[in-house]
Amino acid sequence: MKSSFAVKILFLLAAVALSAALGKITICAQTSPASKQNQSSRTQKQAQIVLTTDPSPAQKGRNTVRVKLTNEAGRPIEGAQVSITFFMPAMPSMGMAAMKTVIKATSKGGGIYEGKGDLRSAGRWQVTIAAHQGGKTIVTKRLTVNVTGGM
Repeated sequence: MKSSFAVKILFLLAAVALSAALGKITICAQTSPASKQNQSSRTQKQAQIVLTTDPSPAQKGRNTVRVKLTNEAGRPIEGAQVSITFFMPAMPSMGMAAMKTVIKATSKGGGIYEGKGDLRSAGRWQVTIAAHQGGKTIVTKRLTVNVTGGM
C-alpha cells in the first residue's frame, strides 16, 4: 500500500514538473500581508548597497564599515538611516556563544554611510544591512563576510 502511495506522489510531482516546463501552470494568489512584503521587496531591489571595510578584508577587532547606497539609476541616496548587523551563530563544540555587533552608520555625503564596530572573532559572519528613510525600509541586503585575525 505504501508503494502505491509513493507511486502516486511521484506521478503527481512528474505531472507538475512537466506542466511547469510547458508553461501550463497558473498560480493565483490573494493579496495578503506576505504579498505586500514581496511588493516592498521588489521596490527594495531597485536600490543598491555596496559594503566595504577598513581594514579590508575585515579583521578581528576594530573595523570601519562603509555602505554606498544608490537608487536604481545609480544616484546616491541621501538622508537614510543605515544599520549594519554582524552576527555569528554559537559554536557549542568550540565553547563559543553567539556574537552580534550592530553598527549605526552616519552619512558622509554622496550616499556614503560609515560606522565603526568591534568584531570579537575571526570567521564567517552573517551581515544584514538595512536602510530606512521616512520610517520605511528602502533596502535590506544580507551577505556573508569572512573576518580574518584568529579566534
